[in-house]
Amino acid sequence: MKGRRNRLVFGIAIGLLSVVVLLFVLVLVVPDRMLKSNYIRSQIGGDPESGILDYDSASSKWPGTIHVKNLRFRDRDPKAEWAWELSEADLTYSLVDLLQRRFHVTRATGRGLVFHARNRLTRAEATAAVLRRIPPIAGFPDPPLLYPPAPKPPPTGKLWDILVENLEVDSVREIWIDGYRYVGDARLTGGFFLRPKERAEVFPATLRTRTGMIRSGNQVLADDLTAKLEARFPSWDVQQLRGNRVLRIVSGKAELSARLSTAELLDRLLGEPPGTKLEKGSGRMNVRATVESGVAQGDIDYASRDLALRFLDVAMRGRFDGRMRLSGVRIENWGGGRLDAGHVRLAGATVVDRKGRSHPWWGRMDFARGEFRPKSEALFTTTAAVHARNAVPLLQVVRVNPPAWTQKLLDLDDALEARASIRIGRALVEVRRLSAHTGKLQIDGEYRAKGRSTNGTFLLDAGLLSVGAGISEGTPSVRIFGPRKWFRERTGWDPPKN
Repeated sequence: MKGRRNRLVFGIAIGLLSVVVLLFVLVLVVPDRMLKSNYIRSQIGGDPESGILDYDSASSKWPGTIHVKNLRFRDRDPKAEWAWELSEADLTYSLVDLLQRRFHVTRATGRGLVFHARNRLTRAEATAAVLRRIPPIAGFPDPPLLYPPAPKPPPTGKLWDILVENLEVDSVREIWIDGYRYVGDARLTGGFFLRPKERAEVFPATLRTRTGMIRSGNQVLADDLTAKLEARFPSWDVQQLRGNRVLRIVSGKAELSARLSTAELLDRLLGEPPGTKLEKGSGRMNVRATVESGVAQGDIDYASRDLALRFLDVAMRGRFDGRMRLSGVRIENWGGGRLDAGHVRLAGATVVDRKGRSHPWWGRMDFARGEFRPKSEALFTTTAAVHARNAVPLLQVVRVNPPAWTQKLLDLDDALEARASIRIGRALVEVRRLSAHTGKLQIDGEYRAKGRSTNGTFLLDAGLLSVGAGISEGTPSVRIFGPRKWFRERTGWDPPKN
């Protein structure tokens, strides 16, 4: 009887051990088999027209671990498309959470990240120049055209949730968003949650660059780039916040410093106003900004030891620095902002007049609180105060050969003080209510350049003597008789007498 009981206990023990061994083998072998099949791909995202996960190879040498090569993911909504690829990744995941259809990665390390994102375009926007600058996304058609969103079937509950914590990616090689492409070496940390086609969340994430450059097409806009970007996106409904709309909820901060070998990037940011261009010279740009619920504020400064530029068609060259403080900028559409303060300064400079003669010069322009509207005609609308060595640049803007009796007044080398309302933006420079004083000369006027059209009205008043100067569609003229009445009729206001 006792021997029979012992054999029973022994049989049960052997049976339990067999079950444990079998379970261990299943846990050890099945994940590896599943990874090498198409099962994981189909469960996480199998729609060939949108979200899809793929990889070249994946293996599991121990329960709860995965080593994967060339991991790829792409997705899109009616407004935008995006994709990323990792050369290699090592994942540690929860076996228990698999029972709840959740792929919970408790730790992930990767190398060689490439990220592409692009907005979908109307046919009018999809020009050859635009298409040359935006990133390709394998599996999606080119050009990425906007279409009315197709009706979405109700959630089936069959797709898996993806939860990734403690993400660390070394060697971020490329981040290409629309027309701007970062290439270099960076490190990314953070995490995210994704329920395909339903909800998403980005946990606090940090991108820190070690080296890099920013390109647009074949042109290098900035190099020697160092940056630290921090961001978080609270949980959102991916059907409601599509494309750029998700930027309404982002919060974070950014610090960036880059060398600009040319001033092309600054010209683009300014909207390439007529007669105004930063032409030659390298410099350094620094950006410090914070974002709270999609609204940004921060400082931008730029400095160059030797910058050649044209301002209102006046050639200048010298040591340049400038700073802008912005706030209230909605980054979803880059609109609705304020210019809180700012200045530009040119020192140790020369100004070239219409006869090709060089004049030593310096000047500073300070900006009062105003508007910042990146998507409107006028990028900046503000009041500016100018303090400068002399009026030589202003007299070049007037572009008129005055009578001989005024020449002595105009050759004065006295300091210039001026004030005006200005609007600068895309193909636009507008100066209103200009009031300038140098020596015995008072200069009042208005100026507007839009595209190739240039118009201006100026009154040069030296007390007993005054003369009017006008520009009509680029053609200068002079008014000797009744200049004040002529000025009032053209501008609608009467400047104070000197």
